[in-house]
Amino acid sequence: MSHGWDHSAPGWIAVMGKGGDATRAHVLDAPMLAALPATGRALDIGCGEGRFCRMMASRGMQAVGVEPTDALLRAQAQKRDPNGTHLAARAEELPFDDASFDVTVFYLSLIDIPQFRAAISEAARVLRQGGRKLIANLHAYVSARPRIWPNVDSHWVETGDLPRHMAIDDMQEERSTPSRWDEISVTNYHRPLSAYIQALLGAALILRDFADPPATGPDPDVNTHYHRMPWAFFMAWQQKQGA
Repeated sequence: MSHGWDHSAPGWIAVMGKGGDATRAHVLDAPMLAALPATGRALDIGCGEGRFCRMMASRGMQAVGVEPTDALLRAQAQKRDPNGTHLAARAEELPFDDASFDVTVFYLSLIDIPQFRAAISEAARVLRQGGRKLIANLHAYVSARPRIWPNVDSHWVETGDLPRHMAIDDMQEERSTPSRWDEISVTNYHRPLSAYIQALLGAALILRDFADPPATGPDPDVNTHYHRMPWAFFMAWQQKQGA
């Protein structure tokens, strides 16, 4: 049973620690940071405990974070960066004027947003002409776990004489799916990649970059894990001039 982010916030903080989990620290941080402009105003949508806001601020960006989970926003993001700007808001209804930001960011947050099309539209609305939208998200085959699944803690199947494999079902159907690991129990949302792409194209955005980033961490076993089955992807989009 999914309890939600307020209930799971302590477990999330424990997993993230100071440096973030392996997917963030050793896979996604590098391309996300490399895609940032040298200066400008950036909005992290679903900022959680404010980790990427702090990383952007350390690079000279004017970072703003929005997050609906109070246990992450006030107890963590604001506490860890008292001088930062963090607001309680939902991605589907951002409290900002049109064309307010040079960069908008979804860092592994689209999978948590029920109305993702509205969120993508809002992120485009507040983006200035020529501005960048950076997205890190789980691959669709990761979120396409079978509906009836005895062990939601693992995506891999290792049983009988079958070779190790990943079980996938209902790949084309948008749906909620339980996600549980360590002390975290939340609801994520599965969508085929085409659903995200079509929503982004419909928001007058142009795709500038797409990658399955390799793992570059110090643990060779972790790197092998991500090489064997890329867990997440990175996308950079740009607001059309005159949009």
